[in-house]
Amino acid sequence: MPRFDRSILLYNGTAGASTSGTIIPLAVPALARASKHLELIQTDSQEEFEEACRSSCDALFVAGGDGTVHTAVQALSGLDNPPVLGILPSGTCNDFARTLNIPLLLEEAAEALVDGEIKAIDTALINDGSFLNFAGIGLITDASLNIDPDLKERYGKLSYFMSALQTMRQSAPFSVDLEVDGIHYAEKGEAVLIMNGKSIGTHMLPMEEISPSDGLLDVFIIQAATLAAIREWFSLSRPNITPDDLEYITHYQGKNIKIRTENEMQVDTDGEVYLTTPLDIRIQPKQLMMLVPRPAAETLPE
Repeated sequence: MPRFDRSILLYNGTAGASTSGTIIPLAVPALARASKHLELIQTDSQEEFEEACRSSCDALFVAGGDGTVHTAVQALSGLDNPPVLGILPSGTCNDFARTLNIPLLLEEAAEALVDGEIKAIDTALINDGSFLNFAGIGLITDASLNIDPDLKERYGKLSYFMSALQTMRQSAPFSVDLEVDGIHYAEKGEAVLIMNGKSIGTHMLPMEEISPSDGLLDVFIIQAATLAAIREWFSLSRPNITPDDLEYITHYQGKNIKIRTENEMQVDTDGEVYLTTPLDIRIQPKQLMMLVPRPAAETLPE
């Protein structure tokens, strides 16, 4: 018996790898098996995409990268009873798919999701919008803005590291007035990251303190753009690393985050840059129900 009564497979026709020639043959067989009714919708604009997200269904499968998922979250956050969301990763970094341990191959992702479990996932309100994975200012935003589209097309995720290295040479520290759950901190750094997910630029942060369903946001202040600080940032991918081990990075956790900067700064949310400081950020606990793969020991038999 199909698991879902009505499912939608939604993909952005202008989002590079998310094309019908790639998605349909790889993802549709599994989704069709799990759906009594399956509708495929290809959109050509953000407005069409957001409208399609609001269609009546009990399972919405979104094929695309982090920017496409970000757009879907904006639309779903305004619904009283949003459908179950499943991410079919077909972008450059696919960071939130990595956070949820979704396979990065479309066919495997579709199989894992339709046989997966449904989990309540936090989102975050940020000024007048929402984000799912992260918000950042400083070095991370400048690196995103400085990516050469031709290099991104040619080198994929490596283009982010190339842009970050180039941006480091021009970066400068800035002062941050930070408030976490009503407590004020005066900080200075090269970058500020507010994380809900555990991956950014394909760099996983397996720290036990970070979870997309713990009702908390994780704030990281990267104090310098030095090799030692960058080495420490990459050390966060090591098992058993804790905030107490950090020398060049400051870590906070909280539900309500306020950020003020001396000058207006651009903000990157899930890879999309359209907001500026100041920022008021608030966690939305268990806002979305999302499909995630079952742990290996719980995989259903054929």
